[in-house]
Amino acid sequence: MRFRLLAVASAAALVAIGISTGATATTTAVAKLRGTIGPGYTISLKDAHGKKVKTLTHGKYTFVVRDKANIHNFTLKGPGIKNKMITGTGFVGTKTVPVTLKKGTYRFYCTVHPFVTGTFKVT
Repeated sequence: MRFRLLAVASAAALVAIGISTGATATTTAVAKLRGTIGPGYTISLKDAHGKKVKTLTHGKYTFVVRDKANIHNFTLKGPGIKNKMITGTGFVGTKTVPVTLKKGTYRFYCTVHPFVTGTFKVT
């Protein structure tokens, strides 16, 4: 019983300290990148503002890829990532995948139609 009372009192003291000092819990949101492949022979990768991705800072990202054609796939290749297929041929829909990007140049493309491609740099 004494242990429970001590634990409750300690927890209450920590909450009070946090409130009095203005301490807040923070979380770091992972940036989302929006990829699209199809219809037709088109591929794109955009940031949260809808701008074409050209340069990114190394770190963690969430790729949200919308595949609009079952004849394509959305594949990523770069430092530490060897042909990571985010959507497969035959798939139509949206997939969400976490990716850690290292410094270097990346290519996103369709393995079936390699001329459907784009690149970006990570610094």
